[in-house]
Amino acid sequence: MNFQTEKLGPHMAAAVSGIDFNTPADDATQAALTGVLHDNLVICIRGQHLAPPAFLAAMSKFGTPMLRKQLTRTPECAEVNIISSEDRDVLGDGKKIVNGANWHTDDSFMRAPCSLTMLYGVEVPSRGGDTQFTNMYAAYEDLPPEMKARIDPMKVIHKYHSSRKLSRISTRPAEEMAAMPEATHPLVRTHPETHRKSLYLNPNRMEQILGLDRAESDALLDELIAHATQPKYEYRHVWRQGDIVIWDNRCTMHKANADYPEGERRLMHRVIVAGTEPF
Repeated sequence: MNFQTEKLGPHMAAAVSGIDFNTPADDATQAALTGVLHDNLVICIRGQHLAPPAFLAAMSKFGTPMLRKQLTRTPECAEVNIISSEDRDVLGDGKKIVNGANWHTDDSFMRAPCSLTMLYGVEVPSRGGDTQFTNMYAAYEDLPPEMKARIDPMKVIHKYHSSRKLSRISTRPAEEMAAMPEATHPLVRTHPETHRKSLYLNPNRMEQILGLDRAESDALLDELIAHATQPKYEYRHVWRQGDIVIWDNRCTMHKANADYPEGERRLMHRVIVAGTEPF
């Protein structure tokens, strides 16, 4: 299977064309796609028309899909979640939830967060609804040497319900929360495949840096978040219907925008694949 690539941003993201994921990639093509992802952190495969089983089969070539029981799922495939502009906090106040409205990396409240996220644009609005990404390799590499030396050994507590959270998050059953204890992750993580270092931040899940008092921890986290989310590190994806966007949570953050016209729907199918404990 041959494909073509095109850079989407000056420092991250590439578009891939010439692939129909109704037929999962052969091993050589899959290895090439993974290489493009490692080089660009975010890839977009254009012009797909996939039922959930075909989407799941193609994404399974990137890793082991993870089951998320707490999210709405397609009837055909439990591993394919539905992310919709109509999502509501069913167990809470019933109000609409904008999934990923602030900068974050998926699953950092878990001890072994997912590695990759795949989002398929089933219905996209006529305008708005972009997804923004930021390059956490570059954010780390640009830090002064003295800051790197300071933060390299630091660890951070991540929680589903962080007191620092910026977004409204869905209410979960008590038994589910009991199965999601806080996790402690390095502030600077090493990618297990590329072996590159990056900042590992999640403004919506981080609670406190171990060994620092709350005020000092908050000040340092806020400084690093402001640094990492500068426009110079960012790529903003304008969705087309049929796009599949795949990103590496181990070296990026992302956020969704809910600025589409009232009454228009944004409907995505999502697959996430398993990762390892950050180091």
